[in-house]
Amino acid sequence: MVTIAICDDVQADQQMVASLIRSLNPFDGQYTLELFGSGDELLRSEKRPYDLVVLDVQMPEKNGYKTAQQLRETDGRTILAFLTGVAAPTVEVFRVTPFRYLMKQMGEEELKAELTACFQEVERRQRFIVFQAGGEILRLPAASVLYLVIQGRAVELVTDKGRRSLKAKMADMYSLLAPYGFGYCHKSYLVNFSRVVSVSNNSVIMENGDILPISQPKAKSFKSEFLRYAKTAV
Repeated sequence: MVTIAICDDVQADQQMVASLIRSLNPFDGQYTLELFGSGDELLRSEKRPYDLVVLDVQMPEKNGYKTAQQLRETDGRTILAFLTGVAAPTVEVFRVTPFRYLMKQMGEEELKAELTACFQEVERRQRFIVFQAGGEILRLPAASVLYLVIQGRAVELVTDKGRRSLKAKMADMYSLLAPYGFGYCHKSYLVNFSRVVSVSNNSVIMENGDILPISQPKAKSFKSEFLRYAKTAV
């Protein structure tokens, strides 16, 4: 069952988004939908973490960005879609890695298309990857893998639940993971674009705080791939 939350202090906007979601009937109807009037209400919910949160940016007391910051402390895999009437996102908004930025003045069909993209991302992140290496079979949710790093003759998977070593070649891992949104930032590192917080000239910061190097030979292709991913994700 997919869990969805809408957080907006304007009830009419809450109901507008809820109505669009119900009309789309995502996940073959296998979802729950909860409405919240403030960031604090959402943060107090015992049903967290949600798979998808549609969050108003401009709310009194605790705005959407501050709410998202607190959500990200414990709900790293929640997909965030900011809802706002502001013309453009600010730099601070991107630090909490939203997947979409929905404008309240968008037409109904455009909003439906954006919400559908969010639903597709939920489904993508819930897909499992089956790793087979050295006689071992490992099944993990695609979104739970932050990055892979070469360690001697093995590849180490860094996941939400810790680290796991596999006797495998990085090239084989890339072939397996590229369709799930992974790319090389360095010949020894393969990262999950959906778990990247920021990219600078020579490093990548991941959601768990790890800082990974970007090598000169990989810099151009990595940044190009990441930018392509980011443009489809926001």
